[in-house]
Amino acid sequence: GRVTDDKDVRLISAILRGYFREELLDDSFKLTPLDTYYAPPEGTLAETVEYLESLPLDEDPRVFGLHQNALITAQVGQVRDFLSTVTSVQPRIASSGTGKSSEEIVTDMAADLLDRIPNLGSKKQAHAKTFEMTESGMVSLGVFFGQERVSFEILHKKVKASLEVLGKAIKGLVVMSSELEDMYNNFLLQKLPKAWAKAAYPCLKPLASWVQDFMDRIGFMNRWLSEGPPTSFWVPCFFFPQGFMTAAMQMHARATRIAIDDLVWVTDVTSTKEPGDLAGPPSSGVNVHGFFLEGCGWNDADGLAESEMGVLFVSLPVVWLKPTKRAELVADKEINNVFRTSPPGYLCPLYKTSERKGTLSTTGHSTNFVMYAELRTSSSQDHWICRGVALLCMLDT
Repeated sequence: GRVTDDKDVRLISAILRGYFREELLDDSFKLTPLDTYYAPPEGTLAETVEYLESLPLDEDPRVFGLHQNALITAQVGQVRDFLSTVTSVQPRIASSGTGKSSEEIVTDMAADLLDRIPNLGSKKQAHAKTFEMTESGMVSLGVFFGQERVSFEILHKKVKASLEVLGKAIKGLVVMSSELEDMYNNFLLQKLPKAWAKAAYPCLKPLASWVQDFMDRIGFMNRWLSEGPPTSFWVPCFFFPQGFMTAAMQMHARATRIAIDDLVWVTDVTSTKEPGDLAGPPSSGVNVHGFFLEGCGWNDADGLAESEMGVLFVSLPVVWLKPTKRAELVADKEINNVFRTSPPGYLCPLYKTSERKGTLSTTGHSTNFVMYAELRTSSSQDHWICRGVALLCMLDT
């Protein structure tokens, strides 16, 4: 593979630090938690070859620093790909028994979705704080909300209009275009239609889960519109979470008259599990929620903890994003323009989806990457880097 960004660099560096160390000269030193892997004692070529041939053919995830749950993740991915292939070649045969035909199934789905998906609130219902005006203009979060609302309107109109036309196309009232045919086939496979995906935010959920998630997002946006900025913001809801981070920082910079370039976010994970249990907004910065940890667990006392067997993801409690002056922090040695607290925690990358990849943007980061969140830990950063620990805005289910 290629080294394309700072995440690749720090992963390679962490792996190499595990091998290029003085302890390697000790014959009793183990390279992994498993006794099988070690640097063999000095000997002949034949003895070295014999040791290499004795290594198991199927590597344990712990060889690479991963948790044993990584094997479950890999197997789930393989099964998902296999089932996707099987369903994609399955013939579309009309029902000859008492069951519904494919046309009836899709028609019922389209009618049900049209009835379930709520409408976006009108600007006339806006709370006074939602688009609050100051002497210098609208507040930054109001501008951001307006931009997000436009994106949701485009997606909402696309979804509603295509559902109406699909029902008519199945009845033969309008021509079944290639876009509608793709939508028809994907409904049968419980996949997101390409036309919707093109207008939507990055998401890997199947159709049923995607629709419920879309409805939840509309609900959050409607509440923000009618009730004003919430106590805690559901960051995964947004099309462009990076824009929210910038807007929230601008709010603090203007209130304190500190240059925004002199400020960075410090993440403080609270003990509050549900945003509804918060007493109110923080004194500075914002509360955010809705993130999932992959590759580790979490406890309020120590922060990052080892995953339990079979538990692939855990929800992170509400996070307090605190604007802090760069001069009060320490610059990271490996990642440019990233500052850390003292003692340092684990710089955990936050991604929109579990793919952890996207298009390389002009900032040098993937478009799937949102920010680094420094999380408390009693272990070294290299340990969690090799574990592949990351924060996700959403799961695939």
